[in-house]
Amino acid sequence: MRRILSVTATIAICLFATAAYAQSLRLRFHVPFAFSLKNKTFPAGEYEVTQPVHFFLNVRNLGNQTAVFEPVAPAQSRKEANGRVRLVFHRYDNEYFLAFVSDGSWESTYDFRMSKEEMQLANANPRQPASIVSITPIGTSEVASDLPRHVW
Repeated sequence: MRRILSVTATIAICLFATAAYAQSLRLRFHVPFAFSLKNKTFPAGEYEVTQPVHFFLNVRNLGNQTAVFEPVAPAQSRKEANGRVRLVFHRYDNEYFLAFVSDGSWESTYDFRMSKEEMQLANANPRQPASIVSITPIGTSEVASDLPRHVW
């Protein structure tokens, strides 16, 4: 009987911990340009990024409710989590690809996989690396061209 209670308590604690963790990331952003994620193009607008389950993020357009549920990897470097809440995009000419999202902490900074389309653009002209565009929640942007690209 004790063993059954112990197993039941352990399962309940795990389920509670998972439920508590599941909504640990919830961010809203204004993205001032169209961008791609998971071979899908999203228009400029208001977006919400949530983490419904561990290592998966949901990116949803608040205007038309278009969403994508995408696997992510933890940040490859602690430098990516610089204390600022932001979305980071790779830009190739006029095309933007969501690269990573951060709530400012290293524990909640995640990299997205490169899509086939982005890989083709990156490989087409390897001497011209992607520009890195960082967006704050209110939509202001900062461009840096000397940051490394992440491929996983």
